[in-house]
Amino acid sequence: MGESNRVVVIGSANIDLVSSVASLPVPGETVLGNSFIKTPGGKGANQAVAASKLGGEVSFVGCIGSDQEGEILRSSLKNANVNCDFLISRPEVSTGNAMIGVDAEGNNSIIVNSGANSALTQEDIVAAKEIVESAQVVLMQLEISTKCLEVAVEMASGIKILNPAPVVDISKKLLEKIDVLIPNRIELARLSNKESFENLDELEAAAKGLGIQTVIVTLGSAGALLVSDKQTELISSPAVESVDTTGAGDAFCGSMAESLSRGLSFLESVEYSVTAGALSTTTYGAQISMPTRSEVDSFLGEI
Repeated sequence: MGESNRVVVIGSANIDLVSSVASLPVPGETVLGNSFIKTPGGKGANQAVAASKLGGEVSFVGCIGSDQEGEILRSSLKNANVNCDFLISRPEVSTGNAMIGVDAEGNNSIIVNSGANSALTQEDIVAAKEIVESAQVVLMQLEISTKCLEVAVEMASGIKILNPAPVVDISKKLLEKIDVLIPNRIELARLSNKESFENLDELEAAAKGLGIQTVIVTLGSAGALLVSDKQTELISSPAVESVDTTGAGDAFCGSMAESLSRGLSFLESVEYSVTAGALSTTTYGAQISMPTRSEVDSFLGEI
């Protein structure tokens, strides 16, 4: 197996229950949905599919229930050529799900029910030791137990990327072992104990204050801010007709893992990934909206 699994994604797999609405409800309000779809999601599975559709050789480590939803997720990953040898099925738990509202501008609100994702154990990570050790890039998020991630970062010898979403308390020990952190503005604020940021200088200062080699702050339609010892660069996102931002951050993270696994520089990887993220917002759904390498390349060729 070894070298063929260049990217290993360790994370969550959910079924997304997506309603499109004119505007997202405020507390106490009921709104009527315009449409409803049930589609494969979960930050980990989304990022694995994103990296694979862009041409990466990807393995996914995660946990689903032995139910119909779990089978839908396994099929979606396999159809995207993701290796599922370490996708565990557990009969005693139900597959995780996310309830997502998407408004007319493409903004979303999400409630995640962990289900089987919280049943992924440290032993499951140890079982995947061979692929984790040999991966060029190991990509992780926070929809599974941080104890699993602590085991993974000890094993991994490649580039270790953490997308700290949803943001939870992370031990300093875990953060110190991460090479690349990819938070959005809200996650960076939580990690650096700030309310919010007035400008890019404040974002840069907060990113540098985390003591991680490379921090890439995703800024939605404004692109991404790359902050490392060597450089601070704002990379703009291309303008697209956005219909659903669900999974855009996952498209970006998956693209970063894939780009770095084929030897692109951080700047080149971010430039490629802001385009992948933008293109994912032009279609409804998460995994089904992830662009292919040829779609990103042809878009870049046109602009």
